[in-house]
Parts: sequence; structure tokens; C-alpha cells
Amino acid sequence: MDDASVFDVELSALIDVLGTNLYTGPGVYVRELLQNAIDAQAEAGRADAPIEITTDGAVFEVADQGVGMTGDTIARLLGTIGASSKRDPFGFGSTSQIGQFGVGLLSGFLVGDRIEVTSRADDADAVVWSGSSSGAVELSSGDREATGTTVRIIARPDTRSWLAPEKVRTLAAEYTAMHPTPVLVNGERVNGGAGLFGDPSGGRDAARVAFSQDELGFTPLEMFDVDVPEAGLRGVAFVRPSGGDLVARATHRVYVKGLLVGDVPALVPEWAYFVRLVVDSTGLKPTASREGLVRDDLFDAVSVSLGEQISAWLTGLGSRPVVRERFLNVHEQGVKALAAHRPELLGFVDKHCVFDTNVGPMPLATFRARFDTIRYAGSVDDYRVLADILAGRGIGLVNAGHAFETAVIRALIAADPQRRCEPIGQQFLLSALSTPSAELRTEFDAAVHLARRAVSPFDCEVSLREFDPDGISALLLTDDSARIAQDRTEMLSEAAGEPDAWLAALAALDDGDVPPTRPVLVLNATNALVKRLPTLGDDVVAGALIRVIYSQAMLRARRSVRVAAASELDSAITLLADLATRDSIEGDVE
Repeated sequence: MDDASVFDVELSALIDVLGTNLYTGPGVYVRELLQNAIDAQAEAGRADAPIEITTDGAVFEVADQGVGMTGDTIARLLGTIGASSKRDPFGFGSTSQIGQFGVGLLSGFLVGDRIEVTSRADDADAVVWSGSSSGAVELSSGDREATGTTVRIIARPDTRSWLAPEKVRTLAAEYTAMHPTPVLVNGERVNGGAGLFGDPSGGRDAARVAFSQDELGFTPLEMFDVDVPEAGLRGVAFVRPSGGDLVARATHRVYVKGLLVGDVPALVPEWAYFVRLVVDSTGLKPTASREGLVRDDLFDAVSVSLGEQISAWLTGLGSRPVVRERFLNVHEQGVKALAAHRPELLGFVDKHCVFDTNVGPMPLATFRARFDTIRYAGSVDDYRVLADILAGRGIGLVNAGHAFETAVIRALIAADPQRRCEPIGQQFLLSALSTPSAELRTEFDAAVHLARRAVSPFDCEVSLREFDPDGISALLLTDDSARIAQDRTEMLSEAAGEPDAWLAALAALDDGDVPPTRPVLVLNATNALVKRLPTLGDDVVAGALIRVIYSQAMLRARRSVRVAAASELDSAITLLADLATRDSIEGDVE
């Protein structure tokens, strides 16, 4: 039955298409040939029989115990590009087999110039099909006794590394890691062991941890099962032990019918950045290259279902405090960052993520139950100034000055307008703090005027109030516009005389008709040090003391001490030191 022919297409051009546009690398030939062998054995009912690969770097062979092929079948499938034994009469792919595209065997030409296929079907003679990259083929009688197929590839000199035993062993193990059919490379099994998706007994969890460490590169913080029955999908979600990249698209390891497809993006919603999934599906459709998935309606339904299951796991952490704490120690800021735009996460953040407050760290839901209204400071500086004072007056305050936290609070209010919310700035204190009596204001009148002169170099107003705790001598209240104006003024003064178009543009901003609010130094009339101001008969000493109080207020607000303020503070401390030294010297003389 010897016969010779040529392919129906220019094979060299087809090989270039396969290597350049379809597959990402030559190594896919191992996957394609294993796929054909696994399908053939499944059709023959011998899925448990081993598939044997032998290779020495020059010659590669893969042998299966499948259904085999007759001469007519080989001529039809391998003589016409695009034909496949895995399609039904209407052209649709088989749901029980992996391959769908009929070009798998030709991937062997990515690494070899010649392919030989020896096959025998039940009740038929063995045949040998030989093809070369030049396009010539031969079909002849063979001597194979057992049913099945053997594919033999003769390597090109420049591709021998892809047929090296260690390389083939690595590729075969990677592609068939989840498949139950035994795969042997030079007599050694490269797949199998405890499965990731089966019964918990038999070392499943240990196998999962080992897989995550070896393949994903981390020891999981937590693991949980996922499944989507309509896609024949089962899998495991690994929770990352460290923060992920919120911008980069995460990928997930996908197998279809036990064979690796690859790391696929968008399998779960973007907000679920903290998990990596490993799944096996019988329903999802691989692309023609088998290195990605077709984004059809089923793919979208799977993504939605997996997102719901991850959200349910998050919600379940409410009754698992130990795991919840471990998760939030790593992912709290990331979850907060996404919650403002992801309703799926907003409820979890409200109930479980901790915010700084002036009555201790707590979730927003707990704070809301205690104070009814969410009053929050939108900057850390404001919070530091306001926290203790408002706590003393029984007013709760949330520190929302860290990244994303103000956005989370606003999203919560938008989701439920019945919730009460009030942003609080430093200027709120001027109306919240007690105004001294008329007698006390009269007593401090001269001291307040003196204080205004002492801090005039800092363009600062002075106000007198009474508040707790009395250990605080003064507060420096500065709204954002005043702070920006001060920064700009100092920058311009330090760059005086230097021509700079950008600085000139900033200077022009100062020419507006409406000046920003000035900073306010709020003196605490209940403080022992402030109480001494009206009794000091020396204006120089009183002015030095006020400048020291001003500097303390800056430090309490965690504001950096500016050059001018530092110079004034140095002068004031020097003056006070001179007075102390003078008093000591005069005492020694007496």
C-alpha cells in the first residue's frame, strides 16, 4: 500500500504561521502530542494506560495505547490541513476530548524536519505515515502489533535543546500536572501524586501548599475550594501572603480537561487581587493555540460566579477572627483602596477593617453604632490637632487622612444616604471650644495683643479659648489654603532674586483678591504656662515665651518648623537662657 504524495498546502509557510502567530514557542509540540495521545486512549477506554515518551535530544518518540488509525484515516487527517477526528459530523468539537483543531501533529515540525507516525487500529493493518518539512509525504505498511500510535520526530540541529530529556521531562510534567493518565519520560513518571481538587484525605492540602510554593511562588495565607458546575469547573483559591499589585492584571492557572492552558487573566473580577486560582474545567474553550481561553458568555458567567464565591469567603471571615486578622494584617490597605469603587468589598470594609479614631481603633460600623454620626478628619494633620480635644468633649472623630479612607467613607454614605456623616476641619474647633468669660478676656487682653505682635512674622492670628486637657498650652489651626499659601510664600522668599518662570507663576497666584484663611494660634486659658502671660511685666520675656508656645503648637500638629520660626525659637530660647544665667550670676555675686 505504499503511496507518496504532498501536502495540500505549502508546509514551510504553514510552519512559519504555527511558530509565529499561533504558538508562543517550540515547546508546545510536547503538549500537542500528549493531547492527541490522551484523547486516543480515552476514546479506546484505556485512559489509565501509561503514555510513554523516549528522547535523547536527537530523536523524540511518544507512544500511546489508543484507538489507532487506519491508512485511510491517516491520509485524510494528515493530508488535509485543518481536518480532525475530534469533530462531530456537523463540525463541532467533542466534549470528551481535549484537542479540537487538527494541527497538533504538525507542531512537531517546529522542532524537526521529519515526522513518522506508526499506527494500528483494531481489526486493521498497521500503517506508517512519514512527512518532511519540504511537503513530501509517504504512506506505507507497518509492523506494529498492538493497537495505538507512535509519533517519532527527528530533530533539526538548531532545535536539539527542545528534545533534551530534562527539557522534555519539565514540559511534560507542567502540561499534565493535573491529568490522571500516567505520563512516562524515559521510564520515569512525571505527573500524578495527590490531586489538588479531590478528597481532603490522601495529602491533598499538603499537595496544594507544595503546588503554590513551587508553581505560584508563595506559601498561601489561606486556601478554599471554588466550583462552577455549569462549566465543569473545580479549583482552589490561594490567598496571597503579601500585598499584590493593584494595577497589574492578576493571572490564574487554568487547565482544560486536565491539560495546562496557561496563566489566564480576567478569570475573576479585578477587585479580587488577593487570590490566585488554579482551576480545571471541562466546559471552558481554549483558543486555537491552547494557550488562552475564548472569552464567550460561559467565560463571563464563570468570572461572575468565582467573584461571588470569593466575596462569600470574605464575608465568612466575620466569624473567623484569627484568619480575618491575618488577612487584614496583609491586605487591609489594598481592600480599602478598592472598596470605594467596588460594592462587593464595601460592606466587608465597613464591618471589619479598622480605622484610627480618637476613642481607639475600630471598624466604621462599630464607630457609627457608638456615635451615630461619622465625623472624620480628611488629613492626618487635622486629626492630630483635633483628636484629643474632641475626645475630651465627647465627640468621636475618625482619622480618614490615610490613603483611600475618605473615599471609603463617602462611598458608604452614597450607598446609604440615611447614614449621617460630617467632615471636620481644624477650624471646627474655633466654634466647638469654649469662649472665656468677659472677665477672663479682659484679664488676657494685653497678653493677646502681645501674642499677636510676637507671631506676626508668621502671618498668624491669635485666639483665646478654654479647653481640656489643660496640659496643652496652645493649638495651631491651619486650613489647607492657608498651609499652601505659607508653603508658597516661604518658597518664594528662599528663591528671591533667582529668575524662574514657574516661581513667577506661583507669585502671581498671591495677587488674588481673596486671601486664604490665616493660621490661628489658639491659647488655652486653662493651661498653667498660659495663665502666667498676663502676670509677666517684661514684654520681651513674654514675647519669647509666646514664640516658644507657638513652636510647641507646630510640633504638636506635626508640622515641620520653618526657617523663620526656627530662627525666632532659637532667639527666644537664647533670651530665656540668658535670663536664667543672669539670675544665677546675680545670685552668686550676692
